[in-house]
Amino acid sequence: MSSNGERSGLRERSKARRRRHILHTALRLFAEQGYEKTSIADIADAAEVAPRTVTGYFPSKLDFITEWPARAEQRLIALGHEYPGIEFLDLVDRWWRAARDDVDAQEAALTRAMALSNPGIVAMAETEVSRRFPAKEFGLPSLGVDASPLEDAGRRAIQGVSDAYFRALADDSIDDDLHGALLDLVRTIMDATGAGHGALERHR
Repeated sequence: MSSNGERSGLRERSKARRRRHILHTALRLFAEQGYEKTSIADIADAAEVAPRTVTGYFPSKLDFITEWPARAEQRLIALGHEYPGIEFLDLVDRWWRAARDDVDAQEAALTRAMALSNPGIVAMAETEVSRRFPAKEFGLPSLGVDASPLEDAGRRAIQGVSDAYFRALADDSIDDDLHGALLDLVRTIMDATGAGHGALERHR
């Protein structure tokens, strides 16, 4: 007879599979018929579940499109806590590698297809994630409020490199060579602008 722990584990795995199925169904519909034209009822019908089951996992449509950037943000914050005082470039390397190790290839492809079919969806998702993490402790990179114009330009450039990394990850085109080349690009930007140099600092 199964123990309570085993039954609990089975329930959690079943919930995770159902959540993943609903997420993938929504992303596919957003890619095929558009974010605005897809309703929660449409997602429930395609996933063959009740609408209340959909909203039990994803209370709003925004929750589907923020899944990918929110998970990346949470991973970055967790690494910053796990390695206090870590050098910024090492943080980026660990962050990217953790994303590679944890990527759901099907979800990544569906997310990319959704973004390509819905202009502006990426910006909307990023804005919503920023709203949901108003007190985030670590930035990319964390410069505080006193960044010079050159450092600010460096921060924006590094953010652009990271965005390119995650787009390539979604396209399943990241390998060790590209990972290393993009990390070298971050290092070059840091050296040219001073952005991110030294140990990671908390926002002031």
